Amino acid sequence: MDYEFIIDGALAEVYLDKKEEKFIISLGKKSFEADICWISENVISLLTGGRSYCFYLASDKKQTHININGHYFYIKEPSDETSDFAGGEQASEKDALFIKAPMPGKVIKIDVKEKQAVRKNQTLAVVEAMKMENEIKSSIEGQVKKINAAPGDLVDPDMVLIELEKQ
Repeated sequence: MDYEFIIDGALAEVYLDKKEEKFIISLGKKSFEADICWISENVISLLTGGRSYCFYLASDKKQTHININGHYFYIKEPSDETSDFAGGEQASEKDALFIKAPMPGKVIKIDVKEKQAVRKNQTLAVVEAMKMENEIKSSIEGQVKKINAAPGDLVDPDMVLIELEKQ
């Protein structure tokens, strides 16, 4: 089966084939054999090359959020609006200025204050989701315009946690 997904903003082709009790997974030019087991509705175990990976899944209306051994990704099926999602300059600039939670969760910490200057890759907040803490970092150099969340708040991916402005 051939699949196309947008993974972290880039189009990726995934080919999945079942061979006896194993799966052959091809991502671009790389292929590997894996055992895949559904642990629960939102948890998948994958065993490949003698290593085990646990996938935690959460979906919202727009995309699926995946946490793999502490690394966060999101995927979405391509659509006619792919340009808005995958890298239209306006969409990426807007995403850089309006910081949202990566998935539904609870705000653990806000590391900045309004009017504070921030550098690229600086941690702005920490959101706990699926028992994992996710650091939310700035993708631009700028200044905090407004903070819309506080520690303890429950948030969803559509909620703007922090607004930035370019300097």
